[in-house]
Amino acid sequence: MSTTDHAVATATSPRRGLRSLFTRHTYLFAVVLAVVLLVANLAKQPGFGVGSQLAALAPLGIAAMASVPSIMSGRGGIDLSISPLMTLSGLLYATQLQPNGLGGYVALPVLMVGGALVGTLTGLLIVVGRLQPIVVTLSMFFVLTGLDLKLAPSPITVSGTWMAGFAESMGPVPGGLVALAIPAVVWLLVTRLTTYGSLLRSVGGNDVTAFTSGVPVGAVRVLAYAMGGAMAAVGGLVLIGLVSTAESGTSAAYTLIAIAAVALGGIPLQGGGGGIANALAGAAAIYLLQSLLGVLQVSQTWLQVIYGALLIGAVLFGAITAAEQKEKP
Repeated sequence: MSTTDHAVATATSPRRGLRSLFTRHTYLFAVVLAVVLLVANLAKQPGFGVGSQLAALAPLGIAAMASVPSIMSGRGGIDLSISPLMTLSGLLYATQLQPNGLGGYVALPVLMVGGALVGTLTGLLIVVGRLQPIVVTLSMFFVLTGLDLKLAPSPITVSGTWMAGFAESMGPVPGGLVALAIPAVVWLLVTRLTTYGSLLRSVGGNDVTAFTSGVPVGAVRVLAYAMGGAMAAVGGLVLIGLVSTAESGTSAAYTLIAIAAVALGGIPLQGGGGGIANALAGAAAIYLLQSLLGVLQVSQTWLQVIYGALLIGAVLFGAITAAEQKEKP
């Protein structure tokens, strides 16, 4: 190697090393961005309390986590029904469970089962009907939004419940951390204690290869939507805990921003990779950005522009990363 070639290789090796690091750990971009934004928030807001911020982050974090399984399952499995399903969960609690004596902790597993059933129905329509996920989940979005409006044409006040702990603390633990931990535990139990995690990645990566290898592709996909539905149900209770109100107006609040968080977290939207840690990193970055822009009194209209730019950037980054991974021998 000549002196010139050696100099070029030395100059480019750190750049290649950094690129390789971000390629292997796709969530790092969101983590770095979140850390930078956290420092900026701490500088601008001396009273930036951990507990209250975790509580405010929790609904977005849960929506992002609930979106992960369907996206990982491939075939463009972006579930647009997550946000109205979160709202439906809270409204069912306020209008059906609490009035009938099921307002305690038993409401959590009951609503998670209900969310899983809705997700299962969505998955079956996609798998059995061989329909495009975007069409089915958009249809479910409208159906669930209609149900939300039917159950609560006007906001319903819900006070004096155990869910208030989500906004404050549950014992020595911040309530927001508990809220985020519930869907995380569901994910870890399903993916780490069974072979489902590897099956989901194989199906999302290449469903034809997975099928020829004996993987029950349809069942894996249906379970992905069911798991997302169960996670989303937790978010509905967290929303009640934060504002002591259940209202249909939140039906679409987290639909697009959750997808943006997933993409920003480095999860390929074509499926096959990622995990809930990626989604949480993306959600944290977006929440901290919201907080900082609010302190700086940036117009809300610019938030939408910034979300769109972040989403485009994250998708491009994911495409470049996927291309580089394919080029590797």
